[in-house]
Amino acid sequence: MVADTGKTLHADTLKPVNLPEFLPVEENARSEPVAVKLGRRLLVDAIEDVWRVDDEWWRPRKLSRLYYAIILGSGRRLVVFKDLVESRWYHQSY
Repeated sequence: MVADTGKTLHADTLKPVNLPEFLPVEENARSEPVAVKLGRRLLVDAIEDVWRVDDEWWRPRKLSRLYYAIILGSGRRLVVFKDLVESRWYHQSY
C-alpha cells in the first residue's frame, strides 16, 4: 500500500508515458530497415511483419507511420516505425 502524500493532483502534473523515442536506422533502397543503433549497430536479421497506420488526417499534424516487426541478429524482436510525415525512425516499447 502506498501512503497518501497529501498532494493534490493537477492536470499539468501528469506526464505522458511510453512516448516514441528517436532511433537511428539504416535503410536499404526500398526504405526497409537493415540495421539499428541501440548503443551499438545491430543488423536486422529478418522482417516479421509490416503494417501502415494513417490516422488523424483531419488534424493540423496528421499521423502516417510504417511499422516493422524486426528480428535483430541477436535474436531480439523489436517494433520500429518510420514517421512518414517527418521521414524519421522511432522505437516504442509496449
